[in-house]
Formats: sequence, structure tokens, C-alpha cells
Amino acid sequence: MAGRFRTALHLITWGGAQHEDPETCFRVAAECGYDGVEGVKADSADELIEKAALAAEWGLKIVNVGAPDSEARVLYNCALGNEAVEVGSLRKADYGGAEMGPDDCKRAAEDLDELIEAAVGLGMAPFHHAHRGTVIETAEDADMMLEAAPRLMLLLDTGHLLCCGADPIAVLRRHTGRIGHVHLKDFWAHDPATWNNWESVWGEDGDFEELGRGNFGFDVGRLLKELDLSGYGGWVSIEQDRSRRDPAVTAKANRDFLRSLGY
Repeated sequence: MAGRFRTALHLITWGGAQHEDPETCFRVAAECGYDGVEGVKADSADELIEKAALAAEWGLKIVNVGAPDSEARVLYNCALGNEAVEVGSLRKADYGGAEMGPDDCKRAAEDLDELIEAAVGLGMAPFHHAHRGTVIETAEDADMMLEAAPRLMLLLDTGHLLCCGADPIAVLRRHTGRIGHVHLKDFWAHDPATWNNWESVWGEDGDFEELGRGNFGFDVGRLLKELDLSGYGGWVSIEQDRSRRDPAVTAKANRDFLRSLGY
């Protein structure tokens, strides 16, 4: 039951080594059966060409590539033929903090407008990360930001939504048609009942986990099925921020888990 979407391996698990030795990471992604890679950056157009060619040699596409600045990021992703691009991860601390409200979201949306316009003008869907510390941490934040910026799409990051107390499947259902990209990961805490994203100790009380190993009741298969049924045809990037195992082992474990679900 393959989905409409394609799967990418986010190289963040390598902790920066992916920038020094991208070919090793590309080889792992290809051997595990991923269609693309994320977490790649290019500091110049020449480097972008070099890395895109290297990825292509392994049968991979680079998605959501990083660049020297936000404007270049839009252009670089357009050059790669990507259909969507990240236009910012605005910090909540700059827009009202924990008490961020509709007026703060409106201000954030105005600050994103130029990048949104640039992306749309080049035929790409502009998306913003759902991430700890950004203007989209919670389900309520997503509601406010997507209302404030009608052309903005959501990067549905299941791990960050989980740790911030949201149900990724409920967020998907509420914003069907507004998903621009997906980061798929699980979350585990020593005590899910007492975990608090803003007070618990990261890395000790809880952390991101390999798919299927979380303990927050996240049904990965259900999310993928609903994502597919929604008509989403973009990228699902398997993102394991940190791992207690070798990155290559984690990459394979996550891809094998998806295969066990029919994807």
C-alpha cells in the first residue's frame, strides 16, 4: 500500500557529519530505500549543483535544502525543482512568547509575507515548521498562524507536536489541504503523564524516538493512511534528531518500520 507521497531521510541524525561527508549519508539513504534526503545545505550555487549531482548518482533527490539565507533558500529549492520550501521558523520569543495571540500571529505573518510571495511566485508551496520554540508549537498556534497567513502551509512535525501536547493526527485532520511538508518521528518520555515540554528536562525526562518506539500513543500507520487519503503528494521526511544507535542503523530501522506498515 504505497502512498502518494515519497520518503526522504533527514540527515540530522549524523549531527553535522553529513556536511563533511554527504556521500556516506546518501549511500545509506539509497541502500535503505529512501527516495530523497533532507538536512543538506549548500553555501553557494556551485555547491548546490555538486551536491544535487552527487545525490542523483545515488538515485536521490534533495528536498528542503538549506542555503545562506531565506531568500536563497527559496531560489535553491526552485532550482532543484522542489514543489515546496520552508520559508521560516520564526521564534515565538519574538512574537509574544508563551502568551502569543492572534495579533502576534498577524505580525509574524506580515514578516513572512515577502518570502511567501516569492515562493508562490515560483510555483512552490511555502511552509512553516511546527517546532518547539517557533510560532507554531501547539495545535492552537497552528490554527492561529494558518488563519493569519492564508497562503502559508504547515510543516507537520509529528515529534514536536507530540512533545508540545498536540495530537498530530488531529492537526492533520483540521488542516487537510494545508500540509506542505512532513517530518515523521515518535516521542518517548520516562513518565508521559508528567512530561511537560516547557519544564521537563530534554534528553533525560524525554526525547525523540525511532518510529513505533514512542509511548505517547502515536499511531504512525493511521497518520500515513489519513495523509494519503487527504491527497497529500509531497515528501514525508523521516527525521530522527538524535539516536542512541549508529545513524545508519536508525535510518534502516525507521525505513523498515514504514515497510511493515505497507509504505
